[in-house]
Amino acid sequence: MKNQENKIALVTGAGTGVGRGIAKTLAKQGYKVIITGRRQEKLDAVAKEIDNANVIVIAADVSDKKSLQDLRENLLEQTDGKLDLLVNNVGGVPALGKISDITLEDWKKTMDLNLTTQFMVTQTFLPELRKSGKGKIISVTSGMAHFFMEGFGAYSASKAAVEALMKTVAEEEKEHGIEMHLFDPENVISEGNPQGEKDPMEVMDKLVAML
Repeated sequence: MKNQENKIALVTGAGTGVGRGIAKTLAKQGYKVIITGRRQEKLDAVAKEIDNANVIVIAADVSDKKSLQDLRENLLEQTDGKLDLLVNNVGGVPALGKISDITLEDWKKTMDLNLTTQFMVTQTFLPELRKSGKGKIISVTSGMAHFFMEGFGAYSASKAAVEALMKTVAEEEKEHGIEMHLFDPENVISEGNPQGEKDPMEVMDKLVAML
């Protein structure tokens, strides 16, 4: 059922996996969805699965400040300055290693991918979410923020930090009417996790409840 007509959503990391599932779900709910990611061909494939009237493709690398700013300018131009929902989905496990062994470079890669991107994207689009009056942020997290496995220390730390960051955003932005939700898709199939237990579309009912 479409219940979000005329609202605008931005989904990062939308070319595959959870991001693809989120984009398709939001379109079904009536959002006009801006999908972004680094790989144009992946985004185009997702767009073909969504009604053309409900999707805008803007390729960008949200870990790069200039690319992120270009994304913002492009989005605002195509949406008349509107944004109602931000979905922070970029993330992954770029490196594994025990805390005793992991290199500083790999530690930073993990923090940058999972934490710094969410900080950068959120900060960039807060002005538009404030203008919405009923803005929402959905940030993808992981059970690994609270469940710990050998070799996943950097990843667990990054996701725990994401949760702390976004809970702080919720506190700071409540006066602007912005809601924040943490979305844990659990162990779903993705490019980085081909052995996952579920197709991402199987867990989208939890996302819909957040809307």
